Amino acid sequence: MNYVNEFTKFITGQYLTKGLRVTVGAVVPAMVLYQLGYLSVGIALPLGALMVSLTDSPGPIHHRRNGMAASNILNFLVAVIIGFTRNYPWLLAIELTLLCFILTFIGVYGSRMNAIGLIAIIVIILNIDVRHTQDRVINDALFMLAGGTWYMLLSLLLYSLRPYRLVQQALGESIILTASYLKTKSKLYKTGVVVDQVYEELLPLQIGIHHQQEELRELLFKTRSFVRESTGRSRILMVMFIDSVDLFEQVMTSQQDYRALHDCFKDGKMMEAFRHLILEVANELEKTGLVIQSGFPPRVTSRVGDAIKEAEAGFVAYRSDHLGPATIDCFISLRHILNSIKDVAEHLRRLQTYASYSSEPGSPSTGEVDTNRFVSHQEMQLKLLAENFSLRSNIFRHSLRISICVLAGYMIAQFLPFGHSYWILLTIVTILKPAYSISKRRNIERLSGTVAGAIAGFILLYFVADDAVLFVFMVLTMIIGYSFLQIRYVVSVVAITMYVLLFLHFLHPTEFGNIAKDRVIDTAIGSAISFFAALFFLPKWEKDQVHEYLLKMLTANLDYFSTVAQAFYTAAPKIGDYKFRRKEAYVALANLSDVFQRLLSEPGRTAQLQLLHRFVVSSHVLTSHIATLGTYSQSLAPRYHSDAFKPVTDSVVFEMQKGVSLYSGEAQTATVSSDKGFSRIRAEIQHLLTQRIADLNAEHESPDVRKHLSAFKTITVQFELIYGLTLDINKMLRKMRGGNSVA
Repeated sequence: MNYVNEFTKFITGQYLTKGLRVTVGAVVPAMVLYQLGYLSVGIALPLGALMVSLTDSPGPIHHRRNGMAASNILNFLVAVIIGFTRNYPWLLAIELTLLCFILTFIGVYGSRMNAIGLIAIIVIILNIDVRHTQDRVINDALFMLAGGTWYMLLSLLLYSLRPYRLVQQALGESIILTASYLKTKSKLYKTGVVVDQVYEELLPLQIGIHHQQEELRELLFKTRSFVRESTGRSRILMVMFIDSVDLFEQVMTSQQDYRALHDCFKDGKMMEAFRHLILEVANELEKTGLVIQSGFPPRVTSRVGDAIKEAEAGFVAYRSDHLGPATIDCFISLRHILNSIKDVAEHLRRLQTYASYSSEPGSPSTGEVDTNRFVSHQEMQLKLLAENFSLRSNIFRHSLRISICVLAGYMIAQFLPFGHSYWILLTIVTILKPAYSISKRRNIERLSGTVAGAIAGFILLYFVADDAVLFVFMVLTMIIGYSFLQIRYVVSVVAITMYVLLFLHFLHPTEFGNIAKDRVIDTAIGSAISFFAALFFLPKWEKDQVHEYLLKMLTANLDYFSTVAQAFYTAAPKIGDYKFRRKEAYVALANLSDVFQRLLSEPGRTAQLQLLHRFVVSSHVLTSHIATLGTYSQSLAPRYHSDAFKPVTDSVVFEMQKGVSLYSGEAQTATVSSDKGFSRIRAEIQHLLTQRIADLNAEHESPDVRKHLSAFKTITVQFELIYGLTLDINKMLRKMRGGNSVA
């Protein structure tokens, strides 16, 4: 691991920026109130800022603004409602149950509404245990509203000063993840590599890249300044994003039969040389991502061009010594891998050029593409609530689970002899998630992080008496806590526990020991309630949902392949259709991989899980081969267009459709597989191969024959690999359907 790069990535990334923004938003009003002697009276003001800051997730600025405004209003209303009823336990129990259900159920409108509802629930919980008289309810609610409004204005001001910063950070992170993907893929060239293990390592990286690209589509395609009121910088960022997506496709390509290549080049010299070249490109790509993320001017020190020239010279020399009838296919594959690396390097060079913002491109090529197709749209329609008001809906089940668990936690808290029992409820609402696997992981991280944070806080307070030093630690732990909230939850819990204990130390210095003990006990109780609820109360298992994702994967690959393949025998597809099908296939693959990872944490797994694992890996390989064919459809298809690819395509499509029918239970029109569609193109390749061997034996070079053979063989190999993978996948599907359960 390059620790310098990792540190640079963190300090220039969006997560530290978010942590700093949250901390400033909450600490500044607290310090002002402290200096004026009103902190104990106006503590709701920094709390309001903190609450609203947690709903300020990345996205188009108008979505962020509307979300923060809605959060402010909702937080004010629930603070008033709870403030006037908290002295009536039975009424409060009813309110808790109803409000927690409603505020969780609005998550049906998307992740931003889910965050707004969750924060409103936290505001409810924090107001339960307040000891103030009711004449302060309105004042406290107004202070909270003022704090939230202050943070909203701060966030909007920072955006207006640096409107492109978030896009730069997200784009840089996406490119850095792509570099990690390329580094991992270089392992396929190691001697003795287990190919399937490498693909397993690639899956989580592909999921991460998908999430980053989806976030960027939201930021770019839903923001007017990028799609309609383009400035120079916005055009450059848009072009860089489009290039980064094409670059990732190129990285997924160069997909070959690696086992065959290792068998062909047993000495490993050529494969190792290619591995080092790929690592060189990946390292330079990572540096470029860091430059884009940081916004600093790039330093042009790349030696990728020289490395490619050296590798090409080595390839030519090695080919002259080892080329023969038995190795022609292998050298054709290596040549196309080298060409793919060159294409990646060209994308890299363009990204480096644009990263300096010194040369402005023309209008981005989004005019050919309907950008609305590439982003999701969520309308606030009441019928969506009605459609999900059923036990068949996962969000409905989760809302019931949250409301009942909060009620149970509240009832238990009434019988406990110590204060601060609202931490039980906070633990429940922050741990419980719709998916069992996430709840399980959060449970472990929350409990272990709380214990570690309490111990660290106790040690710090025991050895440090200077309030100034403690205040610095409080600010640092707050920054760390909210910076790691989305990337390392356990680190976030440790830091936030320390920050809360330090903050309460300033408010009530003598109660630290009791507060630390209460927090650990309450967290343990909340974790226990969450664990049993996730396991036994209306669970929604991933094994019950994986069928839907699996079918979407089959359909997406069928549509992607059909769109790509037509370029080889008829008119090429429109660029918008091609990119949309590519995006849909990547999304389906990421979603299937994600649900499989969650499925691994569920109890009661069966032997069918091994089949699903093989299916996920095979789907990743299949999508990569289709992506490889996609690049050939742009570079080779215009020159080597042939009607012979029509029956080839029909054979593959027939098998893919059969797979969809197998799994969906639709009627099948045939049961016998046949690759007769390949006979014509194989005959053409055999004719060209015979000519090429004759030229080699006669020591005569025929460039036309060599180029035609290389192109036809390369394209056909991809069709054959896709066909073979489809047959393997269909065998898995038959076994899955025979077992009646995927997991």
